Amino acid sequence: SASASSSHIAAPARSSGSAPTPSTLITVTSNATSAASAASSRPMPSPPAFASDPDYLGPISATPQKMVEEMLTMAGVGPEDVVFDLGCNDGRVCITAAKEHGAKAVGIEIDAGAVAKARLRAKEAGVQSMVDIKLGNVVKASIKSATVCFVYLLPKGNRKISQKLMRELPAGCKVMTYVFRLPAEEWDVHLEEMKAVSSTRERSTA
Repeated sequence: SASASSSHIAAPARSSGSAPTPSTLITVTSNATSAASAASSRPMPSPPAFASDPDYLGPISATPQKMVEEMLTMAGVGPEDVVFDLGCNDGRVCITAAKEHGAKAVGIEIDAGAVAKARLRAKEAGVQSMVDIKLGNVVKASIKSATVCFVYLLPKGNRKISQKLMRELPAGCKVMTYVFRLPAEEWDVHLEEMKAVSSTRERSTA
């Protein structure tokens, strides 16, 4: 089913004496009421073993393929880009960035099963030479080579990773989030543009 969504583009200014911050934030948020209703009707899975890790950022959930395509297009991803997906799940953001936009991509994922699936999907899509899926902890991973960075986390995860993004991403890097926005006190003040898009909760890549 489709619902009205909003996308937000912001350009954080660099504070005097502080580390460079990303130049652009692109956020797509789905209809909160319908999303919450759908979530409440599904049984909650048991947390994975690594959920007790203090760096745990939240459960795995795939971004709808339609929104992956929408956001990569909004960000203007091209062959000159290096797209990072922090918590890449099945690798769809990285694979789409490579296959449809000619970009190199790096996915970081703590779940070994998801990593294996993402690597297989990249190979099946014929983009394994352009996509690097890493098994690792996003909080500790190096993200300094990103020109575009995608994040789909719950608010708690976004709070944990917000300062890392500001501190480590190079100036000019575009940050994309889906559904949940980065902390308002750190990012919303830089909002420059908002436009409506069509959203869907369909997770299939078929």
